[in-house]
This record gives sequence, structure tokens and C-alpha cells, in this order.
Amino acid sequence: MFDRELRELLFSAITRAEAALKAVCAHEFTRLHPDVVNPYLNPDYYDSRHRPSAVALIDKVFKRILELDGNPRNRGDYGGKAYIRHCMEDHNGQVPLWVLANDLSFGQTVWFFQVQSPAVRLAVAESFTGLYADTHDGPRRITIKRLDSIFNRLVFYRNLCAHDERCYCARYDGRANENVYQAIGDLGYLLDKDDYLELFGRFSALVARATSAMPSRRQAILSAMGVRERELADRAEIILRS
Repeated sequence: MFDRELRELLFSAITRAEAALKAVCAHEFTRLHPDVVNPYLNPDYYDSRHRPSAVALIDKVFKRILELDGNPRNRGDYGGKAYIRHCMEDHNGQVPLWVLANDLSFGQTVWFFQVQSPAVRLAVAESFTGLYADTHDGPRRITIKRLDSIFNRLVFYRNLCAHDERCYCARYDGRANENVYQAIGDLGYLLDKDDYLELFGRFSALVARATSAMPSRRQAILSAMGVRERELADRAEIILRS
């Protein structure tokens, strides 16, 4: 029961982070290629060092979405996204990235970010830095490297949550410091202040209920999640004062 509540809480927060990444990537990529039809289909607009991966993304994801959803036979129960078909049929095949992004998984969106040119990746990182500054008391620089780490972790935990797998003790890439508590901290860089305070407050309350119900397992549970008890208390105190 504890793990199920944790998965529901984490999944909801990661979904909001996913939406933010889609919006920022679509905006920044399109801003650098404003007068090109479907620029995401051109491998020359990606980082040359990741060209094979970019070509795979274009062929296996973007073209497949356009072919499937743009096919007029794919209607009704068969599937197909009406909003993409509308663009294909009524706008001469022009499907803006902000429209197409709605049909991407979180992992595919992260893939798109990772194969971008340095200019786009920097612009995305600067956008998240700006979003953080807009809703917090002080600035915090969010680097490209940090975003790569954050989104790799969040994709891992998002998939655990979606497939109803055990989450609280899972380790991304098998490393001790890649734990669920780290993922909770990651979301502090991506959500606005009020949303993150609510997330952390609910997380703290959930942990408190579980450890109170199983006092003999308290330390084992905290350790499995990567939680340092003093740090959890300090963060909770900050939230209470906010």
C-alpha cells in the first residue's frame, strides 16, 4: 500500500515535469528553425555527433507518427490522433512540433532533447533556469548536464510507476545514489515552488505514516529510499516555514 501511494504521487509529479520538457523543447527548437516546415524531420538540425541516433529518432518515431496518424483510414476504434490528422489534411502536411510532441512518450522526448544541437540544449537549460527563478525566492542555475541526469532518472522511475513495479527501493542503473529520494529532489528543479512544496509535504507524510506503522523497519525503509532522516526533517521544517 505504501509503495502504491508512492508510485501514484511520483507519477503525477513526473507527468507535470514531462509536460514542461515537451513545451520547452518544442518552443526552443522551433524558435531556432522558424520558417521551416517540419524541421524535426531534417537530420541536419541535430547535433552532428549524434546523427545516427537522430536519424533513428526521425525514422522510428516522427515519421511513424505522421504516417500512422496522417492516414485517413486510421479513424475511430483503429486509433490515430485527430489533431495530427487535422494538420496533415488541412495544413498541407505541416505539423508543428508543439502538436507532434503530444504523441511522444516521455522517453522519446528525452531522446529528442539529448540529440539536439548544443544551441538548443543550452536554450532548454536556460529556459528551465528561468522557470525556476520565476517561482522561487532565489535563482538556481540548471545546466545541460544536470538536465540529462535528471531526465534519465525520471524516465526510469516514470516507467516503474506506469508498470506498477516496486518503486521505493529501486535504483536507477543499479547505483546506490540513484534512488527514489534523488528523483524527488530532481523534481524540485522542474516544478514551480508551490507544486514542489506540496509534493514534498505529501511525500514526507507518506513516509511518516509507513515508518510509524512499521517502527522496526523504519531505518531499513529510509535507507532503501536513500533518505537521510536529518535531511528529511530539515526539508520538512523549511516547508512548514514557507
